[in-house]
Amino acid sequence: MTMPLRKRSATEVISSEDLIRFVRRYIKEDDLSWEEITGDGSPRLFYRVTGRKGKSWVVMVHERPPKDQRGVTENDSFLYIARHLKEKGVPVPGIYHHDMVRGWFIMEDLGDRHLQTEVMSIREDRERLIETYQQVIDLLILIQVEGHEGFDLTKTHNAPYDQGFMLAWESGYFHSAFLNGFLGLDISGEELREELEDLARRAAEAQSGYFLYRDFQSRNIMVKDRRLGLLDFQGARLGPLQYDLASLLLDPYVELEEGVQEELLAYYLGRIQERITLDPQTFQEEYLLVAAHRNMQILGAFAFLSRVRGREYFCEYIPPAVKSLRILLGDHLFAPYKKLKQIVFEEIQGI
Repeated sequence: MTMPLRKRSATEVISSEDLIRFVRRYIKEDDLSWEEITGDGSPRLFYRVTGRKGKSWVVMVHERPPKDQRGVTENDSFLYIARHLKEKGVPVPGIYHHDMVRGWFIMEDLGDRHLQTEVMSIREDRERLIETYQQVIDLLILIQVEGHEGFDLTKTHNAPYDQGFMLAWESGYFHSAFLNGFLGLDISGEELREELEDLARRAAEAQSGYFLYRDFQSRNIMVKDRRLGLLDFQGARLGPLQYDLASLLLDPYVELEEGVQEELLAYYLGRIQERITLDPQTFQEEYLLVAAHRNMQILGAFAFLSRVRGREYFCEYIPPAVKSLRILLGDHLFAPYKKLKQIVFEEIQGI
């Protein structure tokens, strides 16, 4: 979520009298002010509701959530995952009241200062920047290791994170939404299919089964009173450790320097090995493969949101995402993927 708009009365902000009554039944104050909060890529609507004494709540509206073949919706996932993570001591917003039929939620307000904003204010202070990210990494490890315990996949609508998913929603998304849709390149599926299938196969060999947040980046991490809070976790499933780490380190919203990324990767490896056994060299090789998929997913998503959804501000973050993909593909591990490298290094022009 981004910064709120000006405070207004409920009837100025929304036209649903039923929603206003729903909120007033829980928040028993007469004089409530409402702020519309603009989202990033989500079709959900958000409002900040503030009482006379300054206490505030966030109201989320998602009336037509996507659902799977069993009928489990994104709202079901959101509610279940929020409760699951809360039980693990993860700082997600408390959900105070909800109407699952209508898709209405009244939640804890985690403020409006993203990690992105925090980083931009301290990025010249390397020591403080590293310390901040170390705090975030410690939280990530808690989520990954403890979050998978008791996590019931049947209560979410999310598809498994496997080779087929990577091909459809990461490298395939990059191909269709970014290369063809956004850039207008005439690249057929046949030209890249063999390389992308092999790349996904290798990435899918990474040790899996850990809690996968899938959008663990600076605009979903809030900072309030020097404490962290997390948003947009409804896409969680099980997967490899490397994915959320790559989401954090390759985040185009903040564009961390390579040296900072390397230092934080080393910190992560030291901390994660206090919890589980892994081979650091294998982990780092798998990190590159998984990170490439995350990077391609970012480019596909930004292309779709800017071109199809009309949210052109995402264009600002495409150049750093292209830059990080080029750095990744420059590793010798990607030498076999000649066509992909040719496209990324030669055919993508002006970025």
